[in-house]
Amino acid sequence: MRFALAVIGAGVVQIIPYLVPSFTTIGAIAFVMFAALGAGFFAGRRGWLAGALSVLLGGALFGVVTLIGPSAAGESPLDMLQSETALVLAVVPYAIGGMLAGAAGEWLRSRALGRR
Repeated sequence: MRFALAVIGAGVVQIIPYLVPSFTTIGAIAFVMFAALGAGFFAGRRGWLAGALSVLLGGALFGVVTLIGPSAAGESPLDMLQSETALVLAVVPYAIGGMLAGAAGEWLRSRALGRR
């Protein structure tokens, strides 16, 4: 339960840099990685997986939000499926970074709680 909440919470938060046009690229990447670190911290175990899944979920949720908006008017279901798939595949390199950030979050949690 804690794992799922950590992934969903971090994934939802990661929509923010996608929707705010004034975010710089490095700022958006830092925001996403910090959220992935938080997912790894709060997941407890398998922080690396929580970080990677949170990045993928954030990208997928952004795709859904984009497809619901007016910019998707007139698209067929196959067009929507193609654009969502392309977006998730484009986020994969950042999911690898999220995996590392999640592992760092898990390590920080173990240090903060005094367990190893």
